[in-house]
Amino acid sequence: MKTSVRMVIVISCLISVALLSGCGGGPSQPPVQPLVITSATPPAGATQIAYGASGSGFSLTASGGKAPYVWSWAAAAGSLLPPGLNVTSGSISGTPTTAGSYNVIVTVTDSESPAVQTSANYSIVISPLPPLTITSGAPPSGTVGVRYALRRRPPFSGFFLFATGGLTPYVWNWTAAAGSSLPPGLHLAGTVIAGTPTTPGTYNVVVTVTDSSSPTASVSANYPITINPPPPPLINTTPPPAGAVNLPFSFTFTASHGYAPLTWSETGALPAGLALGTDGVLSGTPTATGQFPITQDQFGQTGSQAFTMQIFLHGFKVTGSMGASRANHTATLLNSGMVLITGGINSTALATAELFDPSSGTFSATSSMATARTNHTATLLASGKVLVAGGCDYSGNCVSSAELYDPATGSFAATGNLGTARGGHTATLLQNGKVLIAGGNTAAAELYDPVNGTFSSTGAMGTIRSGHTATLLANGKVLVAGGSNGGVALATAELYDPASGTFSATGSMSTMRSGLTASLLTSGNVLVAAGIDGSGTYLATAELFDSNAGTFALTSGGLITPRFLHTSTLLINGNVLIAGGVGNGALDLAAAELFDPSSSTFSGTGSLITARWGHTATLLNNGRVLVTGGVNSGSVTASAELYQ
Repeated sequence: MKTSVRMVIVISCLISVALLSGCGGGPSQPPVQPLVITSATPPAGATQIAYGASGSGFSLTASGGKAPYVWSWAAAAGSLLPPGLNVTSGSISGTPTTAGSYNVIVTVTDSESPAVQTSANYSIVISPLPPLTITSGAPPSGTVGVRYALRRRPPFSGFFLFATGGLTPYVWNWTAAAGSSLPPGLHLAGTVIAGTPTTPGTYNVVVTVTDSSSPTASVSANYPITINPPPPPLINTTPPPAGAVNLPFSFTFTASHGYAPLTWSETGALPAGLALGTDGVLSGTPTATGQFPITQDQFGQTGSQAFTMQIFLHGFKVTGSMGASRANHTATLLNSGMVLITGGINSTALATAELFDPSSGTFSATSSMATARTNHTATLLASGKVLVAGGCDYSGNCVSSAELYDPATGSFAATGNLGTARGGHTATLLQNGKVLIAGGNTAAAELYDPVNGTFSSTGAMGTIRSGHTATLLANGKVLVAGGSNGGVALATAELYDPASGTFSATGSMSTMRSGLTASLLTSGNVLVAAGIDGSGTYLATAELFDSNAGTFALTSGGLITPRFLHTSTLLINGNVLIAGGVGNGALDLAAAELFDPSSSTFSGTGSLITARWGHTATLLNNGRVLVTGGVNSGSVTASAELYQ
């Protein structure tokens, strides 16, 4: 009996496991959700364009039932599938080939056993390709020698062709219409008409665009393109420099507009000895003055302007170049007749020095200074040695060191230091043999004693000055004039008296001047010339300082050319040569002029070969003037020339 009871219990438990997943009961399975299609309505399409957004097809989605799903579709009654489309992996994709409206039943089948299905009825519209149309409008006119369809913003030139409809990508081409040809110099590159036209005229051109459909579609537009002649050449108004009798002359005329090559010619008589080449170069050795207008280009359009050539008795000629490019350097005439060039600046401050030999017209190196410096001073002492003092380095840091150049040994040696580091100061050899050092962004002054090689302080100026002038007068006093204080130009002047070692005020100039020059005339008066005033105006006025009266008075006539940062040199005939500098429009000047003390007026003379400022001008023993270095067109030059 016990055995039979046990068997009944086991069978009952097995039945319960099958029904309840274990003796004593267990969790129940969730009910299966109904199968539902959740994708939106398929979008419309167009023939020959891949179906769906970005051509990636249209995804079909569903929920409920048991994944994975299997999709299918069939034509609804009276309709067909859009040819070229199909359903694969739950996506409607392909490229439609035939336009129309198609009713399609989409069916999804799940993985239940037995499988469950549900369907949706979709209407899919396939449109034909939109018609191919050129939308870029007519090309603009062009001008010979000017890039076609020039604009200020990138892309900077070219006329762009545009089209809509059809099937991209497009292919563009153009051909000459009947009785016409393409504008020479223009071409079609991709979708851009570009190039530089070379021949004026009106050209009828057929522009055609072809799409990528099958079969392809093409459409054309007939464009008239007018290419205008270039504007007449406009001769640049910069006048040729003044020449000098029996000195080589060369000047190149330039013009804007027109179409190269320009052919130059002149009417009227040229100065004897000069000839104008068809390339616009006026050259030769002049002997007379003349006047001429110019020119004609290859399309027969002319531009002319009258220039008056000035030929003077004196002028400049090129001599040997320095070994280094320099500006704001010094040039000192030695007792031997040679000229010592020291320091200056190019890409950095310089310590090098060199000598100019008037007999050979060449420069040669000499020993270098111990310190690189620019805006320093160099003063010939009674001993024949040269005192080089102060100056600044490339960063504008000024130094207090000083050195002596000995022409006998061709070397520099240190001497006493300045009490104040300074640059843009003045150094004046006094009648007692000492050297007065004054200013340089300070009012302090000091004296160099060649006997013991030391500097000592002396009375201070009444005003802080830099870029001023200092001139030894016949009475032994020193006239200090103009300059700037903190960037503000000064009109004041003062006198240094070596006997008392003090400065005292004297009459002021009629106007503020910085970057001026001062020259002691044979009469004992001092000519102060040009400069820049407090408002930044370049000055053409000049004044004479009367050392007896202690006053300034304007000269009878002003300079021909306003300028500052120029040079002035007293010639052996008593006239003063004014050369170079910076003029109106911040232009480097080649113009030079002469001041005649007898008439108190300025007159023209031959121009510098090279326009320059920050240069030096030194009167040689032979009466010529050596001009060295400076800045031309933003670059420091090593060139030199002689006025004779």
